[in-house]
Amino acid sequence: MGPPPVPVPPVLELATELVAIDSQNPGVGEARIAAFAAAHARERGLAAKVVETAPGRCNVLVTADAGTGPHLALSGHLDTKPIGDLSAWSTPPLELTPDGDLAYGLGSSDMKGAVAAMLLAVESWARTAERGRLSLILTADEEAGSDHGAKALSHQGLVDADAIVIGEPSGVTDPWEAIYLISRGICCFEVAVRGRQGHSGLSERLPTSATVAAARAATAIAGFRPSVPRAPSIPCRPTVNAAVRMSGGVFYGVHPGEAVVASDIRLVPGMDRETLDRELRELLGAALPSDVDWEIRYADGSLGWMDSAEIAPDHPVVAAAQAACAEVLGAEVPLGAYPGGTDATHFANIGRTPAVAALGPGWLSVAHGPDEHVGVSQLVQAERLYERIAHIYLGRN
Repeated sequence: MGPPPVPVPPVLELATELVAIDSQNPGVGEARIAAFAAAHARERGLAAKVVETAPGRCNVLVTADAGTGPHLALSGHLDTKPIGDLSAWSTPPLELTPDGDLAYGLGSSDMKGAVAAMLLAVESWARTAERGRLSLILTADEEAGSDHGAKALSHQGLVDADAIVIGEPSGVTDPWEAIYLISRGICCFEVAVRGRQGHSGLSERLPTSATVAAARAATAIAGFRPSVPRAPSIPCRPTVNAAVRMSGGVFYGVHPGEAVVASDIRLVPGMDRETLDRELRELLGAALPSDVDWEIRYADGSLGWMDSAEIAPDHPVVAAAQAACAEVLGAEVPLGAYPGGTDATHFANIGRTPAVAALGPGWLSVAHGPDEHVGVSQLVQAERLYERIAHIYLGRN
């Protein structure tokens, strides 16, 4: 007889069930996965309700109450990015496929693995808790701006915790690289250039080609270094992503009269919209030729401007996270600024609830692409880590 089979960790089993439920965004919405998560919590004696903020856009609120004391929330989002090119995947994206210590599947790192760990951590905490309240906020729509998720819940006053820990993947190259205290904001905009369309044989007599002018705009934006009037608590700089999309021109033989270059800037705390707009206009005014017209068009909604958020390094939930990491991971984990944005922006700026932007299993570097994966051992660590954060932060009698 061979060796007995290695038992599958319960967190991996639960993550497998979550990955199997399609929640691509844009796509089918979160109704099915929200119903599953709520039922899972109720079957284990936890209070759970589904909050539908738009047809099919569903959030889940789970609560375990151990009496008077602080209120901590763990949070993760239920949606994923789209699968994309199916032929680029080595495994079926909606089947969590283990291979050694890695498990491959859509949303495994971003962030159904963390959601599974949080669901089990709340259950474990509730069995031994002596005081305080622990909630789980599972949100919709994070991958498309959070309008139907954290943003809506915060506007409706449904986020009432004293602090929140978000389980976005905190690895980039290595697992558990940092406890991220800053969630970057974003500013998305287009520079639209208008010249004069005409016969390309007469281009020397016409205003500057709109596409050439747009290229100058893209080059100027690529070298742009926005100012940060107030220094963030964790040293970091905004990230400028020039020409994420470009369009213009008609066909061969036609001198282009219109062109558009779209860019985005990942914001950090201390930046404001008026200062950034002024600096962009000064930059483009100096870079673009005077014989074309141009304008800046900001994207609608949160994409046009979404503030960054930060939690103070000396906040008690940060200390609880550091202590839990040292205990569970066996190492001190540094504090950092997250490369992207998380629901912390809406929880902090609308709901006025301090939030750790990211502390979770997986790697941001494999998210949003084929063969997304998470470490199985990281899932086990995450379950223990979230339970320990709750016990340390909420305390015992």
